Amino acid sequence: MKVIKYLLLTLVFFLFGLHLVQRVHPLFAQSSLIGVADTSKRPVFTFKSYTSGQFQQAFERFSEEKTGFHSTLVKLRNQIDYSVFNRSEEPWVIVGKDKMLFMETYIQNFKGSLFKGDIAIKNNVRRLKLIQDELKKHNVDFLLVFAPGKATFCSDLIPKNFKQRPVTNYKHYVQEISGSGLNFIDMNAWFLKMKGKTKMPLYPLNGSHWNAYGISLAADTMIRYIEKLRKIRLPEFWWDRATTTDSMRYDENDIGELMNLWWPLKQPAVPELHFNYREEGRTRPRVITIGDSYWLGFMKTGITAHVFERDYYWYYFRVVMDNGQITGFVANLDLKAQLYSHDLVILIVTESNYMSFPFGFIEGFFDKCLPGSAENFRIRQEQYIEKIKSDPVWFKYICQKAKESKRSIGEQLKLDARYMIEEEKNNSHGL
Repeated sequence: MKVIKYLLLTLVFFLFGLHLVQRVHPLFAQSSLIGVADTSKRPVFTFKSYTSGQFQQAFERFSEEKTGFHSTLVKLRNQIDYSVFNRSEEPWVIVGKDKMLFMETYIQNFKGSLFKGDIAIKNNVRRLKLIQDELKKHNVDFLLVFAPGKATFCSDLIPKNFKQRPVTNYKHYVQEISGSGLNFIDMNAWFLKMKGKTKMPLYPLNGSHWNAYGISLAADTMIRYIEKLRKIRLPEFWWDRATTTDSMRYDENDIGELMNLWWPLKQPAVPELHFNYREEGRTRPRVITIGDSYWLGFMKTGITAHVFERDYYWYYFRVVMDNGQITGFVANLDLKAQLYSHDLVILIVTESNYMSFPFGFIEGFFDKCLPGSAENFRIRQEQYIEKIKSDPVWFKYICQKAKESKRSIGEQLKLDARYMIEEEKNNSHGL
């Protein structure tokens, strides 16, 4: 019995010593944690930081990151939580029924816990229609696309602890778009109608995006819509053979990678398509696409590079990607010249991004293309009102002014926002 105790004690001391050695002089290679930046620096001790508790928190974070075998231990803990308790340590990853993985923002939007507000949605739809009309004057068409959402498509696999609310961003957007005259493709509703009827699955188990099969169906639908819109014939594409593979492509394991598990996740075989194209006698339009990561799937399959004149993408209306390469930032472009020199502008979004949609495109368009319009003034006024509300001191001052002038707070906000816009205009003219 004593021998066992000594052996166990020796093992404990050995592991503790090995941890210290690994921390100071790493002997074993450690795989990095995906999506986790190991950037903490040793905190500097000060009396103020110590008494406030900031030093202790920073030192604890630093010590945890510098622990020997840190990434290995994290992956072991994550694996136990996933395999035994069916949960994820990654705060934005939700493990649903049948091990289906979700990003929480998809579920929050589907369930209605993140609602942008009816006024904001109405304004967005109305302004997108104004943009569509303005672009059409320059022979540029506009197309709004709602990509499918995994939470909508796999709603039966969402954990029961998420409550459904009656109003959601998606429902409100569709209601406002209906009858507005906007060129619109609702792939969210279309995918839901196809559920259980397709030859191959449309969504992977461990990814948040559509797979190659889903992308190809969506591309075919968009091509047919654009052909009617522009009265042209785009290049034709098809696949001559469809196989299944265990290797995951096109972000089919993007959620699984974030979980940082000990063992790689397995999932049912995913479809792999082999595409062919016919471009002779067809028109390849000049297209600017603005949107979120759902468009990246079109780029990775190569479809957009063959169907459009160039694969030109403004990622979240911030980063410019040309034929798959990052070439700059939208803020540095001549926005008006770019938009008016193309044939089509596509705006695409999926349900996880309804809160930030349309990513500043509306504000950018009116500021650069229609700076003197009444709508641009209203947008600038709304921006200043939100800026005032977010500043407690400034907002308190506005409330006091409203009380003294016997105006409502809303009226006073508009007046002060108008004043700030005029001051901004005067300063820009050097007055």
